[in-house]
Amino acid sequence: MRHAWGDYLTLSYSWGLGIQDHSVIIDGQYVAVTESLYLAMRTMRKGGLHIKSSTHSKFLLWVDAICIDQHNASEQGREVRRMKTIYGDSIGGFVHLGAASDDSDLALNNINSIAKSLRTGYDCSNWLVDISMEPETSWATPAIKAIMKLLSRRYWSRMWIIQELAMGQDQMVLCGDSCSSLIDIRQILRLFVLNLEQIVAIIGYDEYIENTDGFQCTLALLWWIGRVRELVTQPQGSEPVKYSDLRSPIFGLTLYASATDPRDKIYGMMGMLPAVLASKIDKKGRNYELTTREVFLGFSKAVIETTGDLDIIYTSHLLQSTKSDLALPTWATDWTLKNCRTASIDNSMEWYFGLEDGEDKLRDIIPSTMGDSGQLSRADGGRNGNIHFSDEGELLFCEGFCIAIIDGHASELIAAQSDTPAMSSSPHLVVQPEAHGMCPYGNSDGLEEALVRTLLLDPLGVASSKCPIFQIPWVGAEADSDARTGECTFGDESIAYFAKLRENGWNTAKFGGSFISFEFLRRRLGLFQIAGRPFKDYFPQTISQAPQQDIDCTSIKDIVSNSICRRLVTTKSGHVGMAPATVVHGDAVYVLLGCAFPVILRPVKNNAGQYQVAGECYVDGFMKGEALKGLDNGEYQLQQIVLC
Repeated sequence: MRHAWGDYLTLSYSWGLGIQDHSVIIDGQYVAVTESLYLAMRTMRKGGLHIKSSTHSKFLLWVDAICIDQHNASEQGREVRRMKTIYGDSIGGFVHLGAASDDSDLALNNINSIAKSLRTGYDCSNWLVDISMEPETSWATPAIKAIMKLLSRRYWSRMWIIQELAMGQDQMVLCGDSCSSLIDIRQILRLFVLNLEQIVAIIGYDEYIENTDGFQCTLALLWWIGRVRELVTQPQGSEPVKYSDLRSPIFGLTLYASATDPRDKIYGMMGMLPAVLASKIDKKGRNYELTTREVFLGFSKAVIETTGDLDIIYTSHLLQSTKSDLALPTWATDWTLKNCRTASIDNSMEWYFGLEDGEDKLRDIIPSTMGDSGQLSRADGGRNGNIHFSDEGELLFCEGFCIAIIDGHASELIAAQSDTPAMSSSPHLVVQPEAHGMCPYGNSDGLEEALVRTLLLDPLGVASSKCPIFQIPWVGAEADSDARTGECTFGDESIAYFAKLRENGWNTAKFGGSFISFEFLRRRLGLFQIAGRPFKDYFPQTISQAPQQDIDCTSIKDIVSNSICRRLVTTKSGHVGMAPATVVHGDAVYVLLGCAFPVILRPVKNNAGQYQVAGECYVDGFMKGEALKGLDNGEYQLQQIVLC
C-alpha cells in the first residue's frame, strides 16, 4: 500500500475560457468549475475510471483547478514546484479532450481499430493510398477527417500538458463518452505524418489548411513526448547543461504551446528542466509575484548562466521588437510569440519518436551540425568568452568580432497557398550583390556544394552529400517568367516538363508535394546573382537521363522549410548564407564567443558599443570555427559587445 488513505489519479484537460459557470459537490459543498472540468468529471463518474487495484476499490482524483487555490499566488508558486512529483507519483492519469463533437466518437473508435491493425502488421500506408485514389466514395474518409479534427483540438496546445503527459503513467484519453490510449493515438499520428500527402488528398487541401495550426501543435507534442519522458525521468548527474539539449524538445514545444497566464510558459517547463536551471527560476513561492517581463528576462539570463553560452539569443521571433508588448532586450525571448522558423541548432534526436514499446527512432543519423566526435559544429570553435550582465540585468556583455558584411539578398520565400504573412516589409525585394565573380570556394563545383550546405543549414555536408539538387533540370521559359515576376505558375509547359522528366527516368512520384514547393522556391531565387551567375543557371537547362541514385526527397523538404522566414544572401567576400528575412544590405555578421551560429547585429544609434540582435545567420565557411584562425593571426579584432 503506497498511502494509508488510498491512492490517486490525475486529470489533464483543457481549461477553456476559464468561466466557472458549472458546479460540482465536494465534501458536501458546491464548488464552481469550468464547463470543461465539469464534463471531464462527469465522464469519469459515468465509467471512465477503469484502473483496478487489489488493495483499493476507490481512488482520489487530483485536479489542478480544485486542488490549488487559484486566488493564492503564494500557493500557486509552491505547487508549481511540485508538478513533476504530483504527476510522476500518481497511479495513472486521464486526458479529457472535451465534449463529443466533430464525430469524435467515430474518430476514437477508428483510432482503436487502426492501431490494432498496425500492431498485427497490416500495411496501413497502402490502405491510405487506396483511399486517396477515390476519397469521395470511401467509407473511411469521414473517419480520417474526424481523426484530423480530434488531433487539432485546443487541448493539445496547452503548455501544462507537456509536463502532465511526460510525467503521467498509462494515460487514457477520453472525449465525450469514448476513449482510447495515448499510445494508440501516437501510433496513428505517426502513420498520418509518414503518409501526409495521402491524408491531404483524402480530407482535402482546404480542410487541411483549416486544421494546420492545431495539427502542428499536436504533432510537435506527441512526436517529442517520448524524449521528454526520458529527460525528466533520467537521474540528475553532473553533466554540463547544453542549449542543444534544451532546444529540442523542451524549448521547441514551449514555443508552440499556449498558456492563459504567459508566465506559465516558463513555469510549465520547470519540472522538465535540469535541476540546476530550474533552481535559478524558482522563487520559492513568489513565482507569481513577478511580472511576465521579469519572468522572461530572468529565464534567458538563467539559461545563459547555466549553459555558459549565448545560443538562446536566437530563439526569439524575428519581429519581436515590433510584435512584443514587453519591451524586452533583443537577446531575451518573448515566449508568447509563436515560432516563426526552423531551428538552426540540430541534435541527434531531431526525428525522435520513441514509442513506449521500444520502437526504434524514425531516423537514426548523425545530425548535420554534429561531427564524428558527437560534438556540435560551432562558429565560435567552442571557445568561451567573457559573458556577464549589467547590475539591472538589461544589458548583456560578451565578446565577438565581425566576419562579414551582407552584400546582396534574394526575395523572401512565402509559403505557397498559405495565409501566413511575409516576415519582412518587402518580401519581393531582391538586392543584387555589388561584388561580382567573388568565389571563396575554389571553383564552381565547390560553390554548388556550398549552396546546398547553405540551403540545408548543413555545415558538415552530412545531408547535402545525398541531395544533388543541381542535377534537377530547370523548367524553361515558364520558370524564367516566374523568376522575373516572383510568381509560381504551373501551365502547359510545366505539365510537359514533368512528363518529359518521367520519360527520361525521373521518378517524380518520389518528390511528392516537396518538389512542387521546391520548384516554387527556386523560381523565387531564379534571378538572384551568385558569383556573377543567376541562381537558375546552376541547374541544367535541358532534360537528360535521371541519375542512378534517387534525389533525397527528405532533404528537399528541409530546404523549403529552412527557407521560410529566411533569405539566401551573399557577403562582400563572396560567401553564401541564409539570413533572417528581415536582413538588409550592409548588415554586419558577427561571431560571438559562446554562440554556435554567426549573428547579425545592428548598432544602436547614440549608444556606442551597444547592439541589437537581428537573428542568426548561416555563412558557409564560418560555421566550424574557421574564423578563429583569422582572429588569432590578427585578421579579425576581438571587441567587447554590449547587447541591449
